[in-house]
Amino acid sequence: MAQTRIVFFGGIGSSTEFGGELTKNKEIIARLQELGCRITAIDSFKSRSNKAKLLKVLFLFFKNVLLYPKATFIFSTSFSNVYSLFKILYWYPIKLNIVLWVIGGSLDRRILEGAYKHKYLSMINLFIMEGVKMKKRMVDLGFNNVWYVPNFKTIGKLPKVEKADDGITRFYFLSRIVPEKGCRDILKCVEELNRKGLADRFVVDFYGNIDGKYESEFSNKVSYYNNVKYCGCLQLLEEKNYEILARYHYMLFPTYWHGEGFPGVIIDAYKAGVPIIASDWNLNSEFIKDGKTGILTICHDTEQLRIVMENAILGKYDQKIMSDNCQKEVYSYDTKTVINCELLQVITNRK
Repeated sequence: MAQTRIVFFGGIGSSTEFGGELTKNKEIIARLQELGCRITAIDSFKSRSNKAKLLKVLFLFFKNVLLYPKATFIFSTSFSNVYSLFKILYWYPIKLNIVLWVIGGSLDRRILEGAYKHKYLSMINLFIMEGVKMKKRMVDLGFNNVWYVPNFKTIGKLPKVEKADDGITRFYFLSRIVPEKGCRDILKCVEELNRKGLADRFVVDFYGNIDGKYESEFSNKVSYYNNVKYCGCLQLLEEKNYEILARYHYMLFPTYWHGEGFPGVIIDAYKAGVPIIASDWNLNSEFIKDGKTGILTICHDTEQLRIVMENAILGKYDQKIMSDNCQKEVYSYDTKTVINCELLQVITNRK
């Protein structure tokens, strides 16, 4: 039987580069190869800011369109990154089997805003969405070729680390450090909790790249509090670093970022056995089971976030049970579970 040929277009990066799109795309490619697919990968990472690379990427793409017109073409990136390419493809005389593996959670909103013309979206045979809500919103917009596939990672061995029992509750934040991810809200809560005399009862550690526009404000705030620390970036391609996360009691994720879909940091927390205190923004309520794998708070409500953090510090939640629940839940998002033969048949249009 001939191998299924797939032309894969998206940000991949080198083996040492990571991030939401890069990590996800590396996982997709490796898993599809395991399932017997023959993959031609076209790495678009940083091509928008590098004209020479952009020309190379376009050349490789159209070369593969000509060589393999019957292949499945998977685009795994923000649609804004490839919209111009679709305007060119629209005039190609042969209809291609195109799959858009959607990154993030803003595609439906952008369609509603009129950012993308329907004639270009109609070229897509299959939309793969990270959340059930996202799928429903696309269906409501008139798209019936929509498949729900949650985010995923290779889970491997779960870290088993005893959390410190010294009366200090350890929180961490892991994502891009920018106000829209909830960083400013977290720091407001720290200020209030410290004012209430709890400064010696908890710490908050931040991991991630700091947005340049927010760096000065963030650094000043962090330096002001003795129980807050910026810890740089945590490279989770190294399995040993999950043991660092596993030492924490809770992850803080009060995001309201417009493009939030199903962030991989949720899976990372589950793998490490760390319940998540998160906003009920966009898809969070689909993947964080309130009271079981975390606590959901009303978005933009810093007072409720402070109360939940205070309750965690005072031991009002059964952190151990929630931690165990997280590590049970994480296998639902293992790459081999999510990307299976059934999904491959859907992607390649095979019956």
